[in-house]
Amino acid sequence: MQSFITTLFQDSSALTLEDKAIFGKHVQTEIGRTWFAKLINSQRTRCKCVSEPTFYSLVQHFAIVLFECADADHFSPAKTLMNMCFTFYHEVEVPGCEPFREYLAAYLKDQPIWQSLRFWNAAFFDALQCERLHRPVVTREEVRQNRLEAITDERQYQENITFGQDKELCIEFLRKQCLIAALAPGTILLFHLFVTLIIVCTCC
Repeated sequence: MQSFITTLFQDSSALTLEDKAIFGKHVQTEIGRTWFAKLINSQRTRCKCVSEPTFYSLVQHFAIVLFECADADHFSPAKTLMNMCFTFYHEVEVPGCEPFREYLAAYLKDQPIWQSLRFWNAAFFDALQCERLHRPVVTREEVRQNRLEAITDERQYQENITFGQDKELCIEFLRKQCLIAALAPGTILLFHLFVTLIIVCTCC
């Protein structure tokens, strides 16, 4: 899988039919899908802007993996690939204009797995678990010793998980979800106003 990903990014036209067939077999397995997502994720530290052939090859291979993820209810790689869809792009040249970035999400936003409520429930749960792993839990011993600071910190942390996210983070999350769901501009505006109103109210 490592050599396949390297070739995919360096010279996607060098991938043979045999390479693609082997890739197809690998991603029918859980370990194959997991490795694909991990290796793609590791590529973003090298280069986010890719050539046009690599871009369309990524679209094709992401679609295959996402189909297999949906078929197997394998949500973790699909979540990683969703983030990568807003990471990798190629620049589109338009005569008389500045080049603009076209992200993978423009071609993959309608993937069935990303329309699934089960996927979103799993992604939300996974995000909470990751957040909790990075935060030490207040022990009963600390509560018994009446460590007010520890209790206050824990309460603030729990509040932040639920309500206290940064405004820019919330708006960016909303933007991505609206793009994936292909919502109408009017609906996006309503959601944007609603989220802004909620943020203002919770800050008061």
